[in-house]
Amino acid sequence: MNTSALITMVASFAVITFMTLYYFIKVLRTPPKDPQNDSYSETN
Repeated sequence: MNTSALITMVASFAVITFMTLYYFIKVLRTPPKDPQNDSYSETN
């Protein structure tokens, strides 16, 4: 494998892993919605 191909592969994996972890943590830290203001409960 060429050095440039290895650098590109590692950089791609790093960016994808960073973005996955960033948004996963962002979703987990988002506070839950207030059930009284949830429009889904009005449709039942």
